[in-house]
Amino acid sequence: MAERCDLAVVGIGGVGSAALYHAAAMGLDVVGIEAFEPAHRQGSSHGHSRIIRLAYFEDARYVPMAQRSLELWQRLERESGERIFERTGGLDGGAPDGRLFAGALGSCEVHGLAHEVLDAAAVRQRFPAFRVRPGEHFVFQPDAGSLDPERGIEAHVRMAEALGAQVMTGCRVLCWRVDEDAIDLELDDHRHVRAKSLILAAGPWSTEVLSSGPRSVALTAPTLNVERQVVGWFDPPERGAFDPGVMPVFNHEGLEGHFYGFPALDGRGPKIGRFGHLHEHVDAPLPQSVTAADRELLQGWADVHLRGAGSLHELSECWFTHSNDGHFIVDRIPGLPVAVACGLSGHGYKFAPVLGESLALLACGDEPRTDLSHLRWSRPGLSGRPSRR
Repeated sequence: MAERCDLAVVGIGGVGSAALYHAAAMGLDVVGIEAFEPAHRQGSSHGHSRIIRLAYFEDARYVPMAQRSLELWQRLERESGERIFERTGGLDGGAPDGRLFAGALGSCEVHGLAHEVLDAAAVRQRFPAFRVRPGEHFVFQPDAGSLDPERGIEAHVRMAEALGAQVMTGCRVLCWRVDEDAIDLELDDHRHVRAKSLILAAGPWSTEVLSSGPRSVALTAPTLNVERQVVGWFDPPERGAFDPGVMPVFNHEGLEGHFYGFPALDGRGPKIGRFGHLHEHVDAPLPQSVTAADRELLQGWADVHLRGAGSLHELSECWFTHSNDGHFIVDRIPGLPVAVACGLSGHGYKFAPVLGESLALLACGDEPRTDLSHLRWSRPGLSGRPSRR
């Protein structure tokens, strides 16, 4: 006997859990399908902290999405009673002619965001945790901060279940087919789910899930690159320079690459990572052992750029799934009652609520409340030879 529902959601990570909740809040009979457990450590939405920022250096079109997402995160906090967001302000920059500084400043100016431009001396004086090279420039935007991804997922799932959503864990989708009246999903535990519409939010398993559907989907699906990412926490510092009221979340572009980080949160020391890490592209997100190269990269940067961060205390890996152009794919698959979010390219978690809200609407044939036209499934350059970022 197949489980029947209005909507099935495949993948209950950051975006999928939000889609599950928003669909249930719309009154839909919704079933979530998850290969592990919600808030697991095998994908892209764990690690206790994710940056949310409005000064969006990647593209100013993400700013309205980030603003809506911040509203939804704060609403989720109120409704769930869970603390998810820590406001710290955000610092973005490095070389004055670099992508980070110019892009962050441009987004602030285009959208009228509150911000300050700080030179190296001002950063050193105001934020004593940082060692900043002469000539570097930064944008400080006060609304940025840190999100707890595990708490966010758990709150979305809990709220969805309270509204009647069903969550099926420990099962994978083997294949899915589109019939005249429904989408049939065959699971690896011999169960079937039949849904009127479908949301695919499978993170680093997106290529596998898209390929298991109709041939027309597999032929037009975007090329996705899965990349291993490692972040590290340092010894909890004794002095206050790394406190969230003193140190902001940050993105820094320098000779060593693009590094990002967080203050000391929830009893942990400061956390840093490098975007792209060691540029290790993999066929599947299979856990690996932390290596000396992982440690040397993160410790070496902290020794140069942070005052008193201490030694690495803990490391954790996750998976970034890149599209060919580095932007998300969030759209309805042409001709099908199927909405997809994939290729979030290492900066997607902050948008989980707005993407979940949008996917629930798209799957039902409606238009999202937030403009996602730059994230279309069919835009040029998404398929074909993968881009090695």
